[in-house]
This record gives sequence, structure tokens and C-alpha cells, in this order.
Amino acid sequence: MGGLQFSVLFDKSEEALSNRYRMAIIADPQLTDWISYHQSGLLLSLVEAYTDIYMKRSFRRLHASLRPDAVLFLGDLNDGGRNTDDQTFVKNTERFFEWIFATKSSAWNQEPIVADALVGETAASALSEELQNGNSKEDNRGYLKKRQELTQEEKAAKVDITGHYVQQVEVPLEAEERRKIRESGRSLRLYMAGNHDVGFGDTLIRSSMVRFKRVFGSVNYEVNVGNHSLVVLDTLALSSRVPSIRSESQQFLDRIKQEQPSLPRILFTHVPLHRLDTTSCGKARETDQLIIDRGGEQYQNMVDSSLSREILESVQPDMVFSGDDHDWCEIAHPPVGGNLTPEVTLRTFSFAQGIQRPSFGMMTLFNPDHKPKNDFPVVPLDAGLPVSNEFATGSVERPSGDATFVYDECMLPWQMMIYMLYGALLGVSLSWIIIRQVRWMVVSRQRVKSLSILGRWRNDNRNDTENTLDININLEDDNIGSSSSRADQQLDGTTLTDDPHYQQEKEQELYYGDEPLVGLLSLATSSSATKEKKTMRRWPLCACLFCKRIVRDLWDVVKYVVPFYAFLFVCSII
Repeated sequence: MGGLQFSVLFDKSEEALSNRYRMAIIADPQLTDWISYHQSGLLLSLVEAYTDIYMKRSFRRLHASLRPDAVLFLGDLNDGGRNTDDQTFVKNTERFFEWIFATKSSAWNQEPIVADALVGETAASALSEELQNGNSKEDNRGYLKKRQELTQEEKAAKVDITGHYVQQVEVPLEAEERRKIRESGRSLRLYMAGNHDVGFGDTLIRSSMVRFKRVFGSVNYEVNVGNHSLVVLDTLALSSRVPSIRSESQQFLDRIKQEQPSLPRILFTHVPLHRLDTTSCGKARETDQLIIDRGGEQYQNMVDSSLSREILESVQPDMVFSGDDHDWCEIAHPPVGGNLTPEVTLRTFSFAQGIQRPSFGMMTLFNPDHKPKNDFPVVPLDAGLPVSNEFATGSVERPSGDATFVYDECMLPWQMMIYMLYGALLGVSLSWIIIRQVRWMVVSRQRVKSLSILGRWRNDNRNDTENTLDININLEDDNIGSSSSRADQQLDGTTLTDDPHYQQEKEQELYYGDEPLVGLLSLATSSSATKEKKTMRRWPLCACLFCKRIVRDLWDVVKYVVPFYAFLFVCSII
């Protein structure tokens, strides 16, 4: 756990604990595909596998330990969602629902909470019935494929993305009902679109928007949970000047503006709201790069200033959560209607998006008195939130103890550092093996040179008669070199085992273990001294044994280390 939270103390009674509403907020999972790094083949499969495993394991642990009532995804669900063909989109959607976030086993709502009226009640009820009846993976695949098929209404509308949402599922509000859902290991799922899913502004891809809505539901909606109003707003389309793209989101924003808020509102937008380029993001940010007003192909770092002001005045949120930037940023927007508006931009949930430490947000809602608004005073503090206001300086305090919600940043493992440590450990292991063998080769060569029996052969000043060992070999005995019960007799009557040269031979054999010096005795018994000297100068022994020992050690690595890493890989999947 890490990050920042409000200095607020909720009621800790058992009844109060059961009435709290816990929500996990996940930003920018961005499932990797060929568009991410322009990879293909085995390399792409490995990248997809390891990033998917990381998010799957992280989500499984957060869901099991924190037991949230709801999980909200802040857009950018697929990295190349807006540009992929239908077949790849279906594949990535299956990865999202079936594998990483385990919708069938951990989601309370198997279909989106809301859907556009464009889909039609008949299509929605048919899809809902199919989900209730189908339990196998194949059924879910058929469900996803059917969601890709245009209905008659959609074919008539073609790429028209305007429309109003309808709520398909009633959200459980009672504490006892939510407790049963949590105990069953399930949670409510909410989704919103990101620029990687559908595009941005005037260049927003309409067909991608229609496709996204068929699978993940509407991109503009309001849901009441925990005596709070959650407003999900599509600022991607709102940033467009094209009426057919902007109209739906604009109509939704106008309707929200006309309604007098009866509960505290929390706004969710994929793109952060406008702030000055010099606005600090706080100490919890990993990088030194601030969120600056820049844009490019299908992206923009923040909402335009005028639109941002319109959104704050229309929604009047008590809190804003955003994504897209991939790093943590916590600021306070200047008062709108007399109230301060804090905004938190969350980090990405994936370790493959340029951030060392991914994270997610955890928010707790508690409003038993149905308080309609949180009052956040503007008081300059050195340790407060940076204010995004060109006329304001310093910072402001965070919400006081009367706030109806708290939030915190939950850190995930630094996965790239773990992989780098694994790589460093493997490099050290291989280096140790090579250094050990090189040292063995050097020492063995020195010991071979130190043998006096070999020194005789390398003395070029001696003649062939002096180079001959004074050993009487009994040719009648075939077991002279191997028998332990008999010893050869030298001419002076002493045994061969008494000779110091023979003792050095035995020491050399013990040193090499199962790899004795090949041809040592044959050198002693050879009749050609010149040939013997030439053979000794070549010294092929250590090179051969060096290669054998290297191969043997590498085989030990394969035999023991590889199964160990395979075991770790299997454990990470389970």
C-alpha cells in the first residue's frame, strides 16, 4: 500500500463497516498486441503472456484480499483496440474477460450495467439470456462473436454513435445483499472508453466506438452506489467539434447540469482535466515529467481549458478520477461554485507501459446521512494539494474529516526489476562456471609443467639416451599398468611405486579424477623421444577436458535450473 489518503476517520462500528462501499479503480491495463511494440511471432506471444500473467495475478490478489463491491476500468482496455480488425478485437476481448479479469468467475454482472438504446431491448435481452444459459468457454466466445454482429438497427444507423443509454441491471444497494456478493467472490464491473479503444476528438474512429459499445456498454452514464453518484463521462467525444461525434456526450452533460445533485458526485474521465503545465503532481509521482498540454495522433494529454471548466460547472463533482497519463498525479482545481475539486490521475495497471511501479486506486464510500455535498475549504498548506490556477499559489488542504469518501493508491510489484535480477543471477551463474573452468585449465597446465617427468622431455639439450626413463618394463605381464597386487621392479631393485615420478603421476591422476592424463605412461614407454616431445608441446589435454567440463556444468544448469524456473512460471499462472 502507498500513496495519499484523506485524514478522515469513519465510524468503525460493525454496522458502519457493513454499510461502506469499496471500489477498486483500474486505469490503462492496455492489453499488449502487435501494435504495442510492432512485434510478431514467438516474441509477441511471450510479451502478451507475461504482461497478461502480471495483471491476472495482481487482479486476483487484490480482488481476493480487498473484496471490492465494484471495479471500475478507466479506459484504454486494449492497447491497439481502435486499429485492430474484428478478429483481433474478439481475441483481445476474450483475453480481457476470460483470462485476465476472470469475468465469469469474479464478476457479478456478466454484461455491462448500461447499454446504448441503439442496441435495442430485444438484442439486449437475447444476449442476457445467452449469458445466463451458457457456462462454457465456447459459449462465451459465441457470445462475444454475436456482440460483434451488427443488429438491423445498427446496420441502418451504420456508424452513427449518438444515442442514450439504458440501465440493464439494477445495482445491488442493500448492505446484506452486497455482503453476500462479496462473500461469493464477485464484484460489480463498470467500464469506460479510452483513446486507445476508440480514438480522440475529431479523428475518433466511429466504427471502433460502435464496436466498443456493443461489448463494454455505454460510454456516458450515471450510477448511484454507496449513497454517491458515479458519473462516467466520455471526454474523448466531447473534445470533438464534429456534431455527430460530440452530440451524445454533450446531451448527457447538459442533462447532468440540469439535475440538482442529491448525492455527492464523483466524476470519472479518461483524459485528465486541464491544468497549467507548471502544476506539480505531488510527491507520489514516479517521473519528473509533468502533465503538459500536448496532443498528437489520436491523443491529447489533457482536456481543453474551456471544456474542462464547462465539465466542472455542469457536474460539480466532489472528486475527479482520470487515467491516460500512466503515472500518479494529485492536484486541486480552483473552486467552482465555492467548492474545491480534487483530481487524481491513476497509474497504469500494466508493467509494460513505461512505469516501474504500476498501481491501482482504492476508494471507500460512506454516506449514511445522505449528505448531498462535501465542503472542501481552500486553506493554503505546505503539504497540501497543488492548485491548478494561474492566479493561485501554494497548495490547499485535503478534504476534512467530514468527507464521505477516502481513497488510497495501492502499489503493485516492480516486475521489471524482478526480471532484471533474474537475468543478473543467471549471468553471474554462467560467469562463475566459466571462470571456474578457466581457473582449472590454468592450474592444471601449471601442474603439468611442474612434473619433472615432463620436464625431462622438454629439455632440448639432452640427447635421446638421457631422455629415456630408467624403467625396466616386463613385457610378459599384460596387466602391468592396472594390477594392484603386483609392482614392476626397476633395475636397481626398487619398486615403481617408490619412484618420485610415479608418485607425481598418481597425484596427477587423483587431481583429474575420472579424467587421467591420457598418454602419460605411453610417453614414458615410447621409443621415439622426438615424437614424445612434440606431443607434449601440443598439450591437447586441458582443451579437451575443459570443453567436457563446460558441457557437463551447462547440462547441470539445464537439468536443475530450468525446471525450477518452469515451476515458478506455473505457480505464477495458478
